[in-house]
Amino acid sequence: MTLTRSQFDQACKEFIRRDRNTGWSWKEHSHLPGFGYMERATLLSRPLARDTCIDCGMALDPPDATSALPCSVDPLTCQQYVVLSATFRVPTFYFAVYDSSGGPPVLSHIMQTSLFRRDACEGAEATTYSLGHLGSPFPLLSFGDHPTLNTPCWYLHPCQTGPAVDEILAAGGYTSADGVRWLEAWFMVLGSVIDLGS
Repeated sequence: MTLTRSQFDQACKEFIRRDRNTGWSWKEHSHLPGFGYMERATLLSRPLARDTCIDCGMALDPPDATSALPCSVDPLTCQQYVVLSATFRVPTFYFAVYDSSGGPPVLSHIMQTSLFRRDACEGAEATTYSLGHLGSPFPLLSFGDHPTLNTPCWYLHPCQTGPAVDEILAAGGYTSADGVRWLEAWFMVLGSVIDLGS
């Protein structure tokens, strides 16, 4: 199942109404009605020292003085968005991370925060602008512009989202699901990679 723009909008608004403790809010596009999205801000923790860092198993470039992980207790701010993919017609998770000076950390540092589940990137290879598995036609994580805000963000590629959500719904005995149940199942899929409690 895929979602129409109307189904996505209704499902998101109902999800927010039902689950007010999640921090999500609905934002309309400032100039284009009907291009709204979900948004929230969270704080991420990061390791205090290199020897306590989470090892994601990523193949990263060798460390040098310019890429050393900052040993700081300052939390990172993470702007999170749920946007409808125009191509795949499923929700897509976008996010941007900023340090206390407003600058974005590099991907290898983001992967060591509390945003990602510890085993989410096992066996993945990182580049400057993506994270993926060898032989996969699409990366797991890419860097691009938020489709509504037109600001740079990271996003989880949505290509296999629809089949994964449909499988969860079928296992639960749902032959067809309303938009809210579909969105809840989507959050289950997302939660296998992203720690939604962070």
